[in-house]
Amino acid sequence: MSERFQINFEYIAIEDRLHLRISEIEIHGGCLEYRFWLTRRFVNVFIQAIDKLIEDGLAGDMQILPDALEAMKKFQQESALSKADFSTTYGADTESRTLINEVPFLVSILKVKKKSKNNYVLSFLTSEKEGINITANIDLIHSLRKMLLASVKKAGWNQPMSHIAKDETERTEPSIRFS
Repeated sequence: MSERFQINFEYIAIEDRLHLRISEIEIHGGCLEYRFWLTRRFVNVFIQAIDKLIEDGLAGDMQILPDALEAMKKFQQESALSKADFSTTYGADTESRTLINEVPFLVSILKVKKKSKNNYVLSFLTSEKEGINITANIDLIHSLRKMLLASVKKAGWNQPMSHIAKDETERTEPSIRFS
């Protein structure tokens, strides 16, 4: 069981990739840190998947007018982001950290499974099927989206994104912590 969960996206220019770090501080004081490389292609797939989760979660089985859907997404996003801690600097407690792999895994597969309404399991996997599963509620999904879009903007990738992901994000050092 985790006492604290942190996520950090950082653009590494020499690799021209995003470096994703996820740490879990355990109740007994230990820290596990997972590291991943995300390519432009994968990031585009990831953003499209996030946007689809958000839209599908809101629309459900109902027919919603596009303007109403946009208003509902904005309200849900504001609510979710107000609960996230973007002010705490990412820190994987180096003294007690256990690095899961010295070299970051290169993520090439994203699997998304719906657990229940607005709750999902995101699997970040290598081509060898190694990786991590993250259980994410809709609040975490919105936070991941904000951090990912900020990282893409910082990278200057100008890649095609889903039509939903065109809004601007202000954060330049995306990092999040959940307690």
